[in-house]
Amino acid sequence: MEIVEITSLQNDLVKYAQKLHMPKFRKSEKMIFADGKKTIEGFVNDGIVFEYFFAKKGDEICQKVRSKKLVYVTDEILKKITTTKSPCEVACIIKEKEVDKNIFYNLNKIALIENIKDAGNLGTIIRSAVAFGIDGIILFGDCVDLYNSKTIRATAQNIFKIPIVISKDLNFIKKFKKTHKIISTVVDGNNDLFDFNFSDKYIISFGSEANGLTDEIVKLSDEKLSIFMENNVESINLAICASIVFAIAKINR
Repeated sequence: MEIVEITSLQNDLVKYAQKLHMPKFRKSEKMIFADGKKTIEGFVNDGIVFEYFFAKKGDEICQKVRSKKLVYVTDEILKKITTTKSPCEVACIIKEKEVDKNIFYNLNKIALIENIKDAGNLGTIIRSAVAFGIDGIILFGDCVDLYNSKTIRATAQNIFKIPIVISKDLNFIKKFKKTHKIISTVVDGNNDLFDFNFSDKYIISFGSEANGLTDEIVKLSDEKLSIFMENNVESINLAICASIVFAIAKINR
């Protein structure tokens, strides 16, 4: 592990870390920027190998880090490169791992999230999917950047514990009809989620916060499920809905 020390705010690596906050640049570089002590401690404990790890000299976490470069920086630099109002104590850059979407045909329990726009909701859904044993997640359509710093923090260190693939190819989803039951969550379905048996291989689909699932996904579905609610509550938060579904799917199988 190479160790370097940076004190200048004009250093090229500092500028590079800042540019990774921009989704377009991050995607072109296939790199992930993350910050926050709790989040990164989770990555360290899981044995993640970092491209760059930024910390102040003397921070005990540096003794456990696996990184190509360990970069000692100042408080001013951490304030410059981190994404929160209060500067984080550590930050890192991780190389994005490519996931072969074909492995998903061999998974049993898959969540499809379509056109999600809220980074916090996406992060919470990923965290719940890991907690309740979902095997993989498909982000379908026009979704918020998976590696948005807010998404990463909302996963509570769990973003790398489940395979996630990004796709806009409807034919990719259609092929699952041969092997999986495709289930849509809708607000006006006739079947109650709580009565459904999740024993088969399945894809459970959730739509965007504002518009729900598109017609093309609903039309592919073998089942349409709803959460029947009381007290005239029309809808609940998308992340809460997904978490309930994952928990019920774990129980009813």
